[in-house]
Amino acid sequence: MGQHEPLNDISSDLFRSLMRNIASSVAVITTNHNSMPHGMTATAVCSVSANPPTILIVINRSTRSHPLIAASKTFVVNVLSEAQSSIGDRFSGKLDNQFDGIEYMDAPSGCPIIKGAAAYIECRTVTEQETGTHTIFIGRVIGGGLTQVSPLLYHDGEYKYVTSRTDSRDVDPVFLDRWSPRSFEQDSIDDKTIASIFEAARRAPSSMDAQHWRFVYLLRDEDGWSEFLSALSKSNRSWATRASALVAFISRETMEYEGNEIGSGAHPFDSGAAWMSFALQATLVGWHTHCITGFDQGALRGILRVPDGYRIDAVAAVGKLGDCSRPTGQLTPREVRSERHPLQALVFKRAYGGQGQLKN
Repeated sequence: MGQHEPLNDISSDLFRSLMRNIASSVAVITTNHNSMPHGMTATAVCSVSANPPTILIVINRSTRSHPLIAASKTFVVNVLSEAQSSIGDRFSGKLDNQFDGIEYMDAPSGCPIIKGAAAYIECRTVTEQETGTHTIFIGRVIGGGLTQVSPLLYHDGEYKYVTSRTDSRDVDPVFLDRWSPRSFEQDSIDDKTIASIFEAARRAPSSMDAQHWRFVYLLRDEDGWSEFLSALSKSNRSWATRASALVAFISRETMEYEGNEIGSGAHPFDSGAAWMSFALQATLVGWHTHCITGFDQGALRGILRVPDGYRIDAVAAVGKLGDCSRPTGQLTPREVRSERHPLQALVFKRAYGGQGQLKN
């Protein structure tokens, strides 16, 4: 009988690099021991059997969660939705008050079920197996539920999305990545960052180089913040209060032409061009924006002291993306990255409604 060659382990660095190529859903594994809820972010979750329904999770024995899961003998796998990357970040840290600000309900076992998750799986531990630095907990599935939202993925060291915007045409990713959330963290934005966003806005194209746009902005917690917010509609005010900055996009209604002051029909178009440059630059530097047209024009003109001959075209909220499962009133169901209509429904050749396919 032949001799087997001895097994040689690959390096830890190579192993980690290999495993980074496996895309996994992101889950927060929760438990409850002695009436104390606890959770940790994990991707090592796997189906074992459908009959009986059984899954496994793999937990490092050095984590705070390990002794709690081992003692309680119950856990819930909360599969996070695409909108819950901030929750994934939160439970990967070592916060003492993990569930502050997190909406959840208790499963029959007492383990937290995080609201807004794509799915949850409630388990009772039936077997534990130590291997290396980790313990494999095999759990019998005793409850569960799912929603219609897509799960958050983790691949190559960063979050990825099932419904990520893609296109067969050669479009720069910034156009695909930009979207308009309403869920912001209450962060501060520094002067250098917001100046770079305004710099992009002033570089926008302009009809006859009139550069009709003007901007009035305010940072959160500065004097006048509540007055600015008060001019927004009630539904917009409910979520914009968490933004880092509010910006009024203002356009001059006239322009100089051959020494005369004349009316300009291009001023809102130019203001829109500035807004698009503003929004794209914000995306490039890691911030999000949301354009608002629901506001009281007269009230905001007074608050911002906008002179005659200028019009407020829109307001933009700027902020860091927060937990998109956080309630935003009646707008909560729309807090997703929407897709766009197909080109065939928008672009016509020769005449409106005309048929004809664009060439790739």
